[in-house]
Amino acid sequence: MTGIPSQAGGPSDVPVIVLGPGLTALGVQRSLARVGVETFLVDDTNSMARWSRWARNRVIEHPESRDPEPLQALLERLPVERAVLIACSDKWAAAVAGLPESIRERFVTSMPPQEAVQLLGDKALFAGALQRLDIAHPWTRVVTTEEDLDGVPDERWPSIFLKPADSPSFSQLFGVKAFSVTDRADAAERLRQMQEAGIGAVAQEYIPGPPDLHSFIDGFVDRFGRVRALLSRRRIRMYPPDYGNSTVVETVPLDTVSEAVESLKVLFADIAYRGIFSAEFKHDPRDGHFRLLEVNVRPWWLVEFATLCGVNVCELSYQDALELPTPERFSFPIGARYMMMPTDFFAYLHRRRTGDVTFRSWWNGIWGANDAVFRWNDPLPAFESVLHYPRRAVREIRRTSARLRRNR
Repeated sequence: MTGIPSQAGGPSDVPVIVLGPGLTALGVQRSLARVGVETFLVDDTNSMARWSRWARNRVIEHPESRDPEPLQALLERLPVERAVLIACSDKWAAAVAGLPESIRERFVTSMPPQEAVQLLGDKALFAGALQRLDIAHPWTRVVTTEEDLDGVPDERWPSIFLKPADSPSFSQLFGVKAFSVTDRADAAERLRQMQEAGIGAVAQEYIPGPPDLHSFIDGFVDRFGRVRALLSRRRIRMYPPDYGNSTVVETVPLDTVSEAVESLKVLFADIAYRGIFSAEFKHDPRDGHFRLLEVNVRPWWLVEFATLCGVNVCELSYQDALELPTPERFSFPIGARYMMMPTDFFAYLHRRRTGDVTFRSWWNGIWGANDAVFRWNDPLPAFESVLHYPRRAVREIRRTSARLRRNR
C-alpha cells in the first residue's frame, strides 16, 4: 500500500479515496485533478485507472467487496485525518452505504441512505416504488420459479427481457446486461442458467425502438435534497446490440427530456436521495412517455464526459461531502459526442450487416467525438487499453458467434 501523507489545514487539503477500478475510476481521478483535489485509488486489478498519472504512487491494494467490514478495516489503517469516499461500482457503493456511523466522521461521503441504495439496486423493489409513485416504467414481474413465467401475459411475448434482480456480476458471467427471450421455453432455460449462478431474476418488457430512444439524465443532488447539476444525453449506438452499453452518446437539451427530469425529482424526494446519479430512460413510441429503466447511485463510466461538458459532479460530490457550497451546473454544449473504441467499431460492424449504417456515415458520426480513454496529458490508460484490444476482439467475436447460433 502506498503511504498517504497526513492531511492538515482547510477542506482543499482533504483527499479523495476512489473506490474501484476501470474507466469510471479513471474519470473520477481526472475530474478531480481538474480542480486540484488529490486522489488515491483503491484497486487490486491492473485496470486502466492504475496507469493514470493521477494514480502514480497513489494506489491502495484492496479487493472489491460488498461487505463493509473489510472496507472499514482498510480505512481504519489509513494514516489520514479525514478523507472523502467516492464509490465507482455497485459493490463499493453498497459497502460504503453500510459503513457504521463511528467511521463516518473521518471518512465522509455524499451518497443516498442505505435504504435508497438497496431499493435502487433491486429491480423488484425499484419497480414497486415506481408503481407506487405513478412514474412511467416497463412492465416488470419477479420470477423465482418456472411457474412464475406463466404470469407473463401472452401479449408480452416475445418482447421480454430476463434481468438480474440484483447482481453486478451478471454481465461478467454472461457478457450481456440481460437475456432477450422469445417465449416461455426460452425464458425457462435462461432462468435455469441464472439460478445455477445464484442470480435472482425479473421479467421485464422490452420497450420497442432503436438505441437513440434511450436517454440518460446525469447529475447531482446535495445534502439538502436540491438538484444542483443535470446533463442529458442520448444513445447513438450500443454494443452488444441486443442489450448492451453505449458506445457513442450525444448531449441533448434538457427541455427535450423534461418528463424524465420531473420523474426523477419525484423519486428522489420520496427516497431522500443525495449524491451523484445517472438515470436511464427509454422514450416509448407507443405512448410518448419516458420510461425509467434504472438509476445508478454512483459515478458512471462516462462521468468524465460530463466534466468535459462543464458538469463536474465529482467536484460537487467532494464539496457536498465536506459541507461546502455546491454551485449549480445546468449549462452544457448541445451535440457534444463521446465514443468508446474499439467497442463502437464492433457496433458499426453489426449495424453494417443489417444495413443500418455505412462506413462513411459511421466515420462522420465519430469524427470530432471525445474518446473515452485517450488524453494527451494522460496517455498511458489508452496504451493499456490498446494492449488488451486483441483479447477484447476475440471475446467480442465469440459473443457475436454465440448470438448468431442462438438466433438460428
